[in-house]
Amino acid sequence: MKGIITVLGFISAMLIFYQLVKGFVVKNDYMARLRRYTNVEESRGERSRTRKRDSAASIRGALTKGIGKIRFLDGYKKRIQVELTRAHLLVKAEEFLAFSLILFTISFLLVILARGVRMWPLALIAGIVGWFVPSFLVKSRIRKRLKLLNEQLGDAVTMMSNSLKAGYSFFQAVDMVAEEMSGPIAEEFGILQKEVNLGLNTEKALENMVTRIKSEDLELMVTAVMIQRQVGGNLAEVLDKITETIRDRVKIKGELKAITAQGRISGLVISILPLILCFIVYMINPGQMSLLFTRPLGLLMVGLAAVMEITGIILIRRIVRIEI
Repeated sequence: MKGIITVLGFISAMLIFYQLVKGFVVKNDYMARLRRYTNVEESRGERSRTRKRDSAASIRGALTKGIGKIRFLDGYKKRIQVELTRAHLLVKAEEFLAFSLILFTISFLLVILARGVRMWPLALIAGIVGWFVPSFLVKSRIRKRLKLLNEQLGDAVTMMSNSLKAGYSFFQAVDMVAEEMSGPIAEEFGILQKEVNLGLNTEKALENMVTRIKSEDLELMVTAVMIQRQVGGNLAEVLDKITETIRDRVKIKGELKAITAQGRISGLVISILPLILCFIVYMINPGQMSLLFTRPLGLLMVGLAAVMEITGIILIRRIVRIEI
């Protein structure tokens, strides 16, 4: 009976979670909005779906507005918004925090339903993990996007150089990259183009692009462009030299990644192995493992183990990370 209640509680929590966060990841229904303003008759099924979306959106909106009114989180929200911009996610910081809070609550309640109130330390740990899952996903997206952008940057600079040699202006070359290429490089150059078209200073628009991306290769290209705009010179030749430098850096980074692969895998195994062992021991003898979360000495041991684990991860990452 207890297992059935746990399963039903898990299913209910996941359904509520899906309804609350669906609006964060689903694009707006632009055709439905156009039909609303042009008074086009909607079908009964469309109206029911619209009401469901509106009810879920009202819950999310109330939670988002509540988080927005907390003033002492303004600095934290600004940092989150910068990360979301770098990840190219069209989500507000308040919505992201609401998403994290929902995950925290659901993870906490699931452990309480499964193991009881006495296991609140484990539930708290599960809630904290749920809170940091969205941040981990955003950082992972940033890393993948930055890696792809650095790989595309050499081709983009080459295209700009060839456009300049063909007689195009700098911004015509930027338009060429935004239109002809795809992926993050086209998105960022498209944002640069829009900012300049809206009246922003060229230097400021380039600085904004460097701030969003935080790529050393892109910063090198932007620095060369800004210097050329101030002192003059042949920008096409400068971009050709930068292309060679970027391609050499990408090649060296690939070689270093292959050399440090063993160290990175060792760090990953060392990080995951204690968690796997704890899970195995818990499945074999739950009573023995629960002492770590119900006794003060056990909580102290878990805390010390977590500190040592995090220290080891940081040291291994610094050892295998080689700056170029």
